[in-house]
Amino acid sequence: MNESYESAFQKLKTIISELESREITLEDSINKYEEGLKLYKFCLSKLDEYEGRVKVLMQEGNDIVEKDFERK
Repeated sequence: MNESYESAFQKLKTIISELESREITLEDSINKYEEGLKLYKFCLSKLDEYEGRVKVLMQEGNDIVEKDFERK
């Protein structure tokens, strides 16, 4: 998948809206679900990638230190 996180996330939101509308066929629903799952996994991998690049500046005493970002 060669697109930005924002683009993939927007497509995922559109798919969710379409699935919630219940105005599509069962076959289309399954296809949209599969596409949405791929987009979800892509977005999740991008967030993991970005998380690894984010640094948090923290103050320790009088010093500012750079530490890896950690999810809580």
